[in-house]
Amino acid sequence: MDLATIAAAVAGAVGSRVAFHPLDTIRTLQQTSVATGYRLPFAQYWRGLPAAVGFTTPAFTIYLVSYRQAKKVLEPYLGVDTANYVVSGAIAELTSSVLWTPMEVVKGNMQLKSESKAGGTWAMIKHMYQTQGLKGFYRGYWVGLAVFTPHSIVWWYTYEKMKTYFKSTNALNASIIDSTATLQDLTASQYAFASAVSGTASGTASNFLDVLKTRQQLAIAEEVSRLRPDDQMGLWKVAKNLISEVGIMRAMF
Repeated sequence: MDLATIAAAVAGAVGSRVAFHPLDTIRTLQQTSVATGYRLPFAQYWRGLPAAVGFTTPAFTIYLVSYRQAKKVLEPYLGVDTANYVVSGAIAELTSSVLWTPMEVVKGNMQLKSESKAGGTWAMIKHMYQTQGLKGFYRGYWVGLAVFTPHSIVWWYTYEKMKTYFKSTNALNASIIDSTATLQDLTASQYAFASAVSGTASGTASNFLDVLKTRQQLAIAEEVSRLRPDDQMGLWKVAKNLISEVGIMRAMF
């Protein structure tokens, strides 16, 4: 991949992280049941942002380059359609998860902290390393793969299919005017719509496992262990606690 494409993609990833971090904080608090409302002290909306931005840049670079490179290498074997999207999306997630998981754990721990107990991101990282060691940064690693591998597959499959549909539509419209027209580039609004549909589909498909992943990753955080100390017993216990707390339908969404 050329550097301009990588830079543009990373800028988009970091920009969206910054813009929507308050919603991410609310989601973390709601998923763990530490808080159920939307009204927080202003500073708490932005807790964990340095960790999110710091990890996103290298993680998303690895993710995107892995996807594009895998897609290119696999093209002679899988073609340029469904199978390639699925396998390349899975490879991208597997290669980049070594950075996504620590980001989620550090960010989530920061987001749970109240303003009165707030410390810096680096202080949180040192505290986690001193009390849990390196393995503390990879809590929920396997369930994270179980969440984000299908999430990535659904996202890329939907996105690529939407792009193909729009290109065909654009080419059809252009051919009415010019019989030599071929596939046409997408407009900005078409890219945006394809991304929105992909995000909705993948987020819906993986939401239940995402809640379990968040609860397992943050099970030993003081704010969570005070509510559900037995969450630390493992994923099955986390799932049972979640369903007994809110019911199966609310747990799914």
